[in-house]
Amino acid sequence: MNQETDIFLSVCMIVRDSSRTLRECLESILPWTDEIVVVDTGSLDDTPQIADQHGARLYRFPWIDDFAAARNESLRHARGKWLFWMDSDDTIPADCGRRLRQLAREDHPESLLGFVMQVHCPGGQAARDQVTIVDHVKLIRNSPNLRFEGRIHEQVLSSIRRAEGDVAWTDIYVIHSGADQSPAGRKRKFDRDLRLLQLDLQDRPDHPFVLFNLGMTFNDMQSHAEAVHWLRRSLAFSLPDESHVRKAYALLIQSLMAIGWIRDAQLVSKQALSLFPDDPELWFRRGLLDQQTSRLNEALQAYTQAIWGESQIRFSSRDPGIQGYKARHNMALVYSSLGRNDLAELQWRSVVHEQPHNREGWRGLRQVLVAQRRFAAMSAECYALKSMPMLMEEWACWQGEVHLARDEREAAEGVLAPFIDREGDFDMDAANLQCRICFDAGSYSQAVKILEQIVAADPEDAAAHHNLGQARLNSGDLERARQSLQRSLELRPAWPATLKSLEEMERAFQQPHS
Repeated sequence: MNQETDIFLSVCMIVRDSSRTLRECLESILPWTDEIVVVDTGSLDDTPQIADQHGARLYRFPWIDDFAAARNESLRHARGKWLFWMDSDDTIPADCGRRLRQLAREDHPESLLGFVMQVHCPGGQAARDQVTIVDHVKLIRNSPNLRFEGRIHEQVLSSIRRAEGDVAWTDIYVIHSGADQSPAGRKRKFDRDLRLLQLDLQDRPDHPFVLFNLGMTFNDMQSHAEAVHWLRRSLAFSLPDESHVRKAYALLIQSLMAIGWIRDAQLVSKQALSLFPDDPELWFRRGLLDQQTSRLNEALQAYTQAIWGESQIRFSSRDPGIQGYKARHNMALVYSSLGRNDLAELQWRSVVHEQPHNREGWRGLRQVLVAQRRFAAMSAECYALKSMPMLMEEWACWQGEVHLARDEREAAEGVLAPFIDREGDFDMDAANLQCRICFDAGSYSQAVKILEQIVAADPEDAAAHHNLGQARLNSGDLERARQSLQRSLELRPAWPATLKSLEEMERAFQQPHS
């Protein structure tokens, strides 16, 4: 562009040592914007060079422990009529970029000062089917009155409200997929966030959003007692219509459950739903509470409410799964507990329809079909599973069950073996199914070898310790059988089958030996 008046859209970014993600970020937004403003807060890598290679206007700004200050510096240098901010580990899909460019070139009422867009945050490699969707005002008019506030989790909406401006909602989104999800990366982020939040709290004592962010951070760290403290404080200083309040209640219920304060969680859930009777996440949390306390019919009602919850537009941070596969997953478990495997089957089918690569869904469907002895249906499903390389281990378990139903033991062992015999890497479900075959055939020494692998991989698996104890008992290894059964009882106290096995073992000890 030759004239500043032709600059409709500026992209504003702050960066620091962002070379790992910046190139992909810039390449995704470059076709759709008129200029890119990059403010570097002290990179030691080649981040500035990458920005320069992509035609960005590069500025330096010293890091002063304040994200809002750095973002506002990037806004200060932008020349576009509309300013779009993104992080250096965001990317924008081409269709969203195209619509963003068009939006910046359209005429809008003068009172419209910003547009709300979504940030999609994938769960990482270990949870690739999960995504959190967060609403942000990401496109604003270029006005000196519109600036960010807050050292961290900075917001521009407050300044829009003070200017008596409006915001409009769009379905444009960016993908926040470049975050470092390694344990070391997460620790660095938590340490930084807590430090900045404490500084923010000094700047703005008892600010409800700062208190909320402290609670949210401790919840994410699994430090639930601390999360409860800060979330309760946040709610004490918040008005019911503030955008973070619903989420604060949901996180508070989650943390209360995590530390075992079930009665408190129930009271908070009741209070939250009285304020927000159509909120899906609050109903989902109620379902978890009811399920944990064996109020199974109530849990089903709560999960149904979550699935059919509100559809009104509002600022939120939400997990779409709670209105879909996650709620249906839990409903399937509840139906199985109620002895309704037919209804559980319907829920599991909904899960795998929504998420075809969800192994837990396929595992649950397999188990209820086996319980109903619907092996013909299982045989048909095996074709669909075999076409999905990510689910080959699950296909082996399905095919193994079908073979066992036909008394084809060798064929069952044949499909399971490749997933059990891998050195240093075996599939837990396939191993458990092979153990069942061994028990049925009386091959207890082979079962012991497999079960020892299982408990080494998951020392907290009470059922595996029980089965190992039973296999050792049947093999005549009474002392080690006792150790395994006692360990199972430690993990799963007063479990009837384990108590019965221990009684049998004690009787065996008491028999005279020749």
